This record gives sequence, C-alpha cells and structure tokens, in this order.
Amino acid sequence: MKICFFGVGGVGGYIGTIVTEKYKDKHEIYYIARGQHKDTICKNGLTLKKAGENKIITASPKKCTDTVNDLPVCDIVILSVKIYDLENAIKEISKITNERTIILPLLNGVDIYDRIREHLKTGIVLPSCVYVGTHIENPGIIYQNGGSCKISIGADPESPDFDLEPLFTIFKDARIDFELEENVNISIWSKYMFIAAYGLVTAAFDSTLGEVLGNSEQSQIIKSIMNEIETISRKLHVALDDDIVEKSYLKAMLFPYDTKTSFQRDVESKGRTNEGDLFGGTVIRYGNALGVQTPTTKIIYERLLNKFQ
Repeated sequence: MKICFFGVGGVGGYIGTIVTEKYKDKHEIYYIARGQHKDTICKNGLTLKKAGENKIITASPKKCTDTVNDLPVCDIVILSVKIYDLENAIKEISKITNERTIILPLLNGVDIYDRIREHLKTGIVLPSCVYVGTHIENPGIIYQNGGSCKISIGADPESPDFDLEPLFTIFKDARIDFELEENVNISIWSKYMFIAAYGLVTAAFDSTLGEVLGNSEQSQIIKSIMNEIETISRKLHVALDDDIVEKSYLKAMLFPYDTKTSFQRDVESKGRTNEGDLFGGTVIRYGNALGVQTPTTKIIYERLLNKFQ
C-alpha cells in the first residue's frame, strides 16, 4: 500500500514514526513536511521520544517532501495540519487521492469533516479525533508526554459501508490504539470541549495545565467555557454524558504539570497565526446561531485577541 502522512508535526509525527518503523519495508510511506523539519527528516529520519521511556524510535519514510507533485495516488492519507493550513492541504491531497483513498483527518475542531468535504468530493473521509500530548521538540524530533493516545474513528457519512480494514490492520499491527465508533461525534465534541477550554485559558493567561488546575479562578473559567460548549452540543443533539464537564475538566490531570497546550505553543511561537478562531470564534458563532449565551468564551477570546494589538 501507499501511505501518506500529510503533516508530521506532533500528532502526524507521532503516528507516522510508529507506522513507518513497523512497515517501512512492506509499504511505501511518504511524509509531507516543511522547512528545517523536512530537511532534518530527509537527512536523519524522524525521531519519536516518549516521556518516561528510554526507547527512542527513529524511522525514515520512502520520501519526505514539501510537495505532492511527485507522489503517487495513495491508499491511505493521514492528515494532521493546523486549521489555518487545512484548505491548502485539501487542494494538495486531491492530487494524490481517488474514490477509494481512505483519508483520516486528525485535526482539532467539531466541523472538520464538513470543512474537508467543502473542497474534496472524492475519497473516503473519516470523522475522527485523537487525545495525545505531542509537539516538535526540535526539527526532526517529536516528543510525546501525555494523553491516552487513542484515536476515535467514525465511518464516512457518504460511504458508511466502505471497507476500512486496510487502515485498521495497519493500526492493529503497529499497536496504535483506536476504536470505530457508531456515533463518533460524541468523542469529537468531548475532545473539543477539553481542548477549546484549556487552549483558550492557557494561552490567555500564559499558564500550563498544572497551573490552571492549581488556580481556582482559572479553573472556574475552564468549567464555565465547558458549560457553554455543553449547552451548544445539546442544542445540536450530541448525546454527551451528563457529567461531561467534570470529566473533561479532570482530563488535564492526565498530563504532566508543565504541559502547554498545542494552541498555547502556537500563540507563543507564531503570534496571530494560530487556531484561536477554531476555538473562541467557533463557540461564539455556534452560540449566536443557536441562541446560546457564551459570555465567558467571549471575554477570554477577547483577552487573547488583545495580546496581538
């Protein structure tokens, strides 16, 4: 099979390294990366380090490049980019997919499937999400330090009976934890509640997850944003657990004290080029459309936007 990891930052690099180490001699594996990260992978391979483990994995794909122009049509595409790169990524992916290509998007957000389908009419697109704490430690090096590392996957609403066994076999043999869920929107919205609330607050207050948990005011803000998201999800008939807010709040305890959210890292390193609209903007737009008040999200998002003025 031909497998493309379009984006090998934290999430894509974590999964890509594991799959490549297992299958480099059996399947054609390609990476799409940019800049010094790409150059280092081409020279030394992609390295995965896990917190608390001495084992370091280094794997080299068949090709690492910043363009799809010289890649073949692929059987599987694992898509892991930031939301602000999604539209361009989909235009590129359309060049290496056909009607039977399985596309697994591992992005933040509750409307990723719709965003992709707006620009991509072919292939099998699987609504999905993953909990994993990862980031690029240095060019060519991925560091994983938290999260359940489990991928939740749903069938493509346009092709619900398509055979996904090729993807599942890859994951099973590589020991990547995943589950095919009948109603994956529950997992997607549950994750979104966690990352949107913690992302906005950690970035707005320059706090790590541990610092947020240890600060009563910030903790209360987290729960308030989560309550607003829960109300929106119920308006959309997403059957979240009754105790979803408390469970989502406590998930931060699964990460080391000094963990920074991916969104927070983007704000620190890229300034205005971040996923703020995906979190604050999306909650506010859903609230306006559904008649749900979102005062806490508005205050924190405004605080964040003021950082860039």
